[in-house]
Amino acid sequence: MDSVIGLSRIKNRINGAKRVMAIDLETLVKKGFLENEEIIAVSLGTIQGTYKVLMSYPDSHDEYELLKEVDNFMDTYQPEVIIGYNHVNYDITLINTKLVKLSYSKQLFNLKYFFGTSYLLDMMYVCALDMRLRMGEYKLNSLKKVLNYDAYADLDLMRVKDNVSIEGMNPAEAVEFLWKNDREKLIEYSKGDVHDIIEIYKHIFNK
Repeated sequence: MDSVIGLSRIKNRINGAKRVMAIDLETLVKKGFLENEEIIAVSLGTIQGTYKVLMSYPDSHDEYELLKEVDNFMDTYQPEVIIGYNHVNYDITLINTKLVKLSYSKQLFNLKYFFGTSYLLDMMYVCALDMRLRMGEYKLNSLKKVLNYDAYADLDLMRVKDNVSIEGMNPAEAVEFLWKNDREKLIEYSKGDVHDIIEIYKHIFNK
């Protein structure tokens, strides 16, 4: 994919969109990728600067209630574009695996509707195109690496990925530890992902 053409096509698709929303999940990984993962937090952000971290408590965790709050947010905001980092392959896919198991009386129709009608823009690919345009190399990197690109050095990013760097723990273990022991640090981490993705989106597309 030619980077100029690729970014130009995306710009044409999002041209005029005023309601751009970012989403990111925090989960408990019990078996493996998308296997019985429990959603414990959902971070939401808008291009207008509204941020919300919906997080359950360990002693009263209710995944459905979290998703119901996201459903209500979607209904209020009415997103035209939904962005994230690898969110199409992971976050949205995981939520959809939850939605298909719900009984009709518990269906969350706003989530289904906006996942089905909004433009899902995965910033993982956008950043790769942007870096190819700047550096000549198309490479999919982790968000942590992307946040440290020289090209984004002057952006007002939170850069809090190290919140889950805890000695002796992998990131999934660190998320669970913080959820149980340092909620505010995990909230900051969760907000950071959507905040920084929105800032990079605004930078690349001059929003």
